[in-house]
Amino acid sequence: MYWDRFRKHSKRQDGKEQKMGIVENGVFFDRTCVEIDKSALKHNIQEIRRITDPKADIMAVVKADAYGHGAYEVAKTLLDNGADGLCIATIGEAVHLRQSGITSRLLILGGTDIESYEDAVLYNIDLAIYDKESAVALSNEAVRQGRVCDIHIKLDTGMGRIGFPVDGSMNDEIAEICKLPGINPYGIFSHFAVADTDDDEYTMKQFEAFTKEVEDLKAMGIEFKKRHICNSAGIMRFPNMHMDMVRAGLILYGYKPAGCPEGYTDIDLKPVMTWYSKVVHVKTIPEGTTVSYGRHFVAKRPTKVVTVSVGYADGLSRRLSNGFELIVNGQRLPIIGNVCMDMCMLDATDMEGEVKKGDIVTIFGKGRPADELAEALGTISYEITCDVGKRVQRIFAD
Repeated sequence: MYWDRFRKHSKRQDGKEQKMGIVENGVFFDRTCVEIDKSALKHNIQEIRRITDPKADIMAVVKADAYGHGAYEVAKTLLDNGADGLCIATIGEAVHLRQSGITSRLLILGGTDIESYEDAVLYNIDLAIYDKESAVALSNEAVRQGRVCDIHIKLDTGMGRIGFPVDGSMNDEIAEICKLPGINPYGIFSHFAVADTDDDEYTMKQFEAFTKEVEDLKAMGIEFKKRHICNSAGIMRFPNMHMDMVRAGLILYGYKPAGCPEGYTDIDLKPVMTWYSKVVHVKTIPEGTTVSYGRHFVAKRPTKVVTVSVGYADGLSRRLSNGFELIVNGQRLPIIGNVCMDMCMLDATDMEGEVKKGDIVTIFGKGRPADELAEALGTISYEITCDVGKRVQRIFAD
């Protein structure tokens, strides 16, 4: 029913479709929503393709529901505009994409429970392998199904998370894994720890350790079709390290990692997600009146209070209480009192012009990067977009 209403208000009077943003008409959403701008997404993947070595595949990272943007719609848009495959984090994410009709290569970057190998093989999902026990179990399952599963050997070059060591001590085990029946050693990869900082010496050490390990395995007769180590920062800053494949994450969604030094290649990125809410009430309270739970805000003058239909259950952190600003009619208004579960209140006393029920409120996105929220909360933009709640409507605009 919601989509019927959305499409009705997205048509011109002559019945032809027109592109309209959320701001043009508040009836597009109930209380809060995010607009996913697919044209920005297309632009970003094309920019990534432009700066990536033409010989390297681009794997688009759409884990965590595409960083909160909506995995299926994002995946389809990216694959239609230059991505060669997708990276996810869990078997559930992978199966969801397969059942939604996605047929491209899917790679689970982290660990997968042995109990899920039946689905991994059945749905043709690439798995990261970093121990022999898992590899043997996967081999047995693939043989049982009469199929072959592509694997990517994971090396730990300095992240300290998962992966085989790169000191040569487990090369014989890696070689044994790659010769197991039902397994195709398609890729080998690692992950940069500080490519988004100026510690280039550490990044270089990781890359050198990775390439040496790959060469040592090659000398043992073990070769891989795809070698990959570059994340978003690596793509931008180290074009000589693109190898056979890169993994684009945050930059797909229009942001550079916070504090990332300028790369060797310029890239133009556009934020894909804009988070909106709306004004649901406006009133003036007298001096001395308190606002919200805990009574942490006390009006020092007659104060115009604007109530907005977004709260911490939607992903607007309670830590933004008493001070962080939201944008109403192009003006920044501070939150007063504690952010509630479903609402928050703003001080519009000094606002120029009128504010009324139904006016659009912008939390982040177009004209206001998610980096501002991240900085206020002492976190990163990845967490900001991922934390937008599932009850917040996603609206995809072409």
